Amino acid sequence: MKKVLLVLLVVAGLYSCERDVIVIVEDDCDNCRGAKVSLVPQPQSRVQQRSDVNRGTLYAWIKDITVVATDDQGVDYGQDFDLVDDNSGADEFLLEDVPTGQIIDFSASSTSVTNDHNGQSLVGDTDPNNLDSFVNLMPYAEYATDFPTSQYIDNGDNLVYLEMNTDHGRLISSFQLASDIQYNNDQGVAQYKLVVNRGGSSATATGDLGVVSYWNGSTSVDSQEQTFSIELQNFTTGEVVYTRTITEAIVASTSTTNKYVVGLDFVDSSTVEVIFSWQIWDEEDGVDETASCGPTTTMNISGSYSLTGDETFDASDLVISGDLNLNGHSLNVPCGSITVTGNLNGGGSVNYCTTLTVVGNTQNNPTITNDCN
Repeated sequence: MKKVLLVLLVVAGLYSCERDVIVIVEDDCDNCRGAKVSLVPQPQSRVQQRSDVNRGTLYAWIKDITVVATDDQGVDYGQDFDLVDDNSGADEFLLEDVPTGQIIDFSASSTSVTNDHNGQSLVGDTDPNNLDSFVNLMPYAEYATDFPTSQYIDNGDNLVYLEMNTDHGRLISSFQLASDIQYNNDQGVAQYKLVVNRGGSSATATGDLGVVSYWNGSTSVDSQEQTFSIELQNFTTGEVVYTRTITEAIVASTSTTNKYVVGLDFVDSSTVEVIFSWQIWDEEDGVDETASCGPTTTMNISGSYSLTGDETFDASDLVISGDLNLNGHSLNVPCGSITVTGNLNGGGSVNYCTTLTVVGNTQNNPTITNDCN
């Protein structure tokens, strides 16, 4: 019998398809090269053995690793290894009494520190843009080899490569009202209520608050889906003025964050993917449309228009049939265009999103900026 050393290495520089390398090296062999090896019969079920091994750079949510090493008679020479964080364990994964001179089938699996009770949750009246408390939750993910790796164990050094994969994934989704329908006046009175339904769960939000959904656990495996039924209700009457259905699917070894903005006739969505593999947690920034403008409508002002204070026209294309007199104030059109058929008279400032057209003269040096939401 031989002592077999398993060294679990972290391969730096790999990203979406990292592989953990288990290096099998024979140890304590002074005069055994070319020696005849006799196998002592063992029962089909091994006695459970456990050893502590330092975690190193392996993911914090990996609890333990079980290595199975079987011969052609089904005898298992593997062992269970508990990962520890206090540096009190061994630096190597060591298997005792693995025979040389024959083919051994190697496989491995891991369990998760994270409890399966992560499950599914739906939270209403929360900040839909600050999702750090959800993203920072430790994921539930269990890894395993897809199939055994067969290796002839010879005297000398032996290398066995085991690729660890997981079917588990995670979905974090937020829903919020478009900015132009959150309130119906400057006093912050709610105009609409957002209702998000998923299965038998329901959550609501008003104003600038939103609903957040979290799904991660034993059921969040590749290709499994969840469906949201979204309603936009008149806050006063309860009348449903808009509905939308959204279906999402779990992607293996991936944490996906979706952000949805619900308006009267549209739903903007964005996706940020966090790829987790055995070695690294790689975060990729995607397109985020939560601050994007929705459809605009044309607002016509007949005759010259004079500001008496700072004014904002959301989701509008402003057309003034005459002069625009700023009178030292600010005009803000964050999502649309401004057309002035007469003169633009400062001082003051103008902010527009798409285009600014002045048919007449621009006078008294107004400050002009082009900045979209």
